Amino acid sequence: MNTPQGVRPDYGGRCLVNLMASIEAGLGTRSGQRAPGHPLLALLPPEQVRAARRVLLMVVDGLGDDYLCAHGRETAFAAHRVGRINSVFPSTTATAITTFLTGCSPREHGLTGWNIWLDEVSAVSTILPFRTRGDRRFLRELGVNPLHFFEQPVPIASRLASTCSTVSPRWIIDSDYNLAHNGPAMRFPYQTRDQFFDQIVRAVNTGDDRQFIYAYYPEIDANSHDHGTHSLEVASELWRFDQGFRGMLDRLSGTGTLVVVTADHGFIDSPPEQGIEIDRHPDIAGMLAHPLCGERRLSYAYVKPGMSAAFEQAVIAQLGHALDLLPAGQAVADGWFGNAAGQDHPAFLQRIGDYLLMMRPGWTIKDWVPGENRHRLVGVHGGTTPAEMWVPLILREC
Repeated sequence: MNTPQGVRPDYGGRCLVNLMASIEAGLGTRSGQRAPGHPLLALLPPEQVRAARRVLLMVVDGLGDDYLCAHGRETAFAAHRVGRINSVFPSTTATAITTFLTGCSPREHGLTGWNIWLDEVSAVSTILPFRTRGDRRFLRELGVNPLHFFEQPVPIASRLASTCSTVSPRWIIDSDYNLAHNGPAMRFPYQTRDQFFDQIVRAVNTGDDRQFIYAYYPEIDANSHDHGTHSLEVASELWRFDQGFRGMLDRLSGTGTLVVVTADHGFIDSPPEQGIEIDRHPDIAGMLAHPLCGERRLSYAYVKPGMSAAFEQAVIAQLGHALDLLPAGQAVADGWFGNAAGQDHPAFLQRIGDYLLMMRPGWTIKDWVPGENRHRLVGVHGGTTPAEMWVPLILREC
């Protein structure tokens, strides 16, 4: 087996986890609460956070640093960019957003990708919608209590000493996932791009207490999946979003707000000829105990007892040109999911299977379950290429 190539997250000081550590150190924690204790981010000293009356963390889903530097050089985002930092692993929304909302690494919060095998229901589930994969049954209807399921770790909004607010699309702000991970934060829903910025300004101007505002915007991610990173749709969305951002900065002038902008991950495009469908390799599929989990760019394989050696041999022989096969235990030891701190989520190891299928640049892997519509994604993420793993850090004091 080859040593996986690509960008490994630097959880020691240059990652989303460290960004959240700096924000939490600057804002302080409530009595009786304790921060996870991750190293701070050098690009954002806690003193800079502490000096602000308001701290706005704006997460632009899918805005990778490579894309911003190549296609957004004239934007206000580029003008205020102070550097780049790593996403977490895998470089995907479910995992990275949970890091933003908890301040914890993937091995601590346990949400290891879009699709996760859950022993609780003996099925693969999509965690953010909180449904089973394929038949799309709500986990709540299957007896999974989201408050119990998401009780570890404590959301950052429940730890911070400041008042907290969240600005999120109306269609997800009251989801089981968001209600659990935003804790006591005041909720400001929106439907349009203009409303996104309006609600941020409204949140900033709500009350006189010190405040942390988390604001999430998904449209660059959606357009990248549908049309690809080189599309006019993505470029147009970035341009329109930048216009709104410039206006927001003007409206926040004099409020004492520290604006922090970053992303959960970046993107690459995957051509159709580099898409592997596992059902076209029936001998490999037959050795799987469960459907593939994770992402198209990083999948977790659960192998039937006694078949590990045969699985390794078959995957390397048939798919070795497209992926690196890494035993799950080795991935943990190598630090892909974060550094050992004695606070691992109790289900973490169960959720990464026996092997990681780490796709090489441009390649994806997919299986299909009953009830799932076969569809292609032009833009993809979850892998370890620089375009997927590096995200910008943008700072502006208003």
